[in-house]
Amino acid sequence: MAKRTVPLTAPDKLGFLLALVPYLIDQVRVTVTEAADHFGTSPDEMRKAVMLIAMSGTPGADGTYTHETLFDIDWDDFDERDMIRFRAAPMDDKPRFSSREAAALLAGLQRVAARPEFAARVDIVALMAKLARGSTGEPAPLAVRAAELADIQATLVDAVSTARRVRIDYVTTRGERTVRDVDPMSFEGVDDAWYLRGWCLTRDAERTFLLDRMASVEVLGAAEQHDAPLGTDDLFQGAETDERVTLAVPVAALPLIADYRGAGDPVRIEGERAVVTVRIAHAGILGRIAARVAGAVEAIEPKSARDALAAWARDALEAHDR
Repeated sequence: MAKRTVPLTAPDKLGFLLALVPYLIDQVRVTVTEAADHFGTSPDEMRKAVMLIAMSGTPGADGTYTHETLFDIDWDDFDERDMIRFRAAPMDDKPRFSSREAAALLAGLQRVAARPEFAARVDIVALMAKLARGSTGEPAPLAVRAAELADIQATLVDAVSTARRVRIDYVTTRGERTVRDVDPMSFEGVDDAWYLRGWCLTRDAERTFLLDRMASVEVLGAAEQHDAPLGTDDLFQGAETDERVTLAVPVAALPLIADYRGAGDPVRIEGERAVVTVRIAHAGILGRIAARVAGAVEAIEPKSARDALAAWARDALEAHDR
């Protein structure tokens, strides 16, 4: 027995037709059956919709419809081969994204596509290609580079979702190689970096680990539940051994360094400048902070922080010259 389809209401029919037209234009040439399967309808309903589109178009300057303003279907393809193809589609004046708008959307989609849970979504890739084709010009050179999905990343995502304890071979910010047993709490991305947040059994405290510093990961078994002593959802949390550094940044840049500031870290506003004290595990982190605020940062104290920022600036200038 043939499968019966539920009749569409008038609003549903309008939405169906509005979605069908750009689909057919984008596909260029598609069979009636393929189009029907894509929209979850029957081939007979698809043929009726194509016939209705053929009687539609955009009115001319005088408000009348002519051959040039109607959708022109390749009737030989349609009647003899059951294929749908537009010879002409009067949609030259359809709204389009500017190149910068398309680039911004592409950047966001690339960031989404970089997440492990969306890695297999081919529709995201198709949407990015459609946006690139549908803009008014070549998309501006603004994009987020999607990192390769390493086995370590996929293992950590699974460990978080299934509450499994992991053992990671890790290199600290001081360059020390260590092995940590961790009960994962979350796996989050900040800018183009990924961090595992969990309870470190080696240190008996909550810690955050950078994916790029992991040499390997091994699943050990079921994880235990731990209560975070600070009761906070902040990704970055300071340790007692962290160094306190006082920095001056533009007030407008405070949100850019929010990840490095703890809830109790002091901040003092002086006009358009903000003086903040942050805790860092290593002086090398100052370069990351400086990069976030486009170099608009001043290290007030200690002297080691000023030296670290000066070294970062020299390295940046040398890289620029090269």
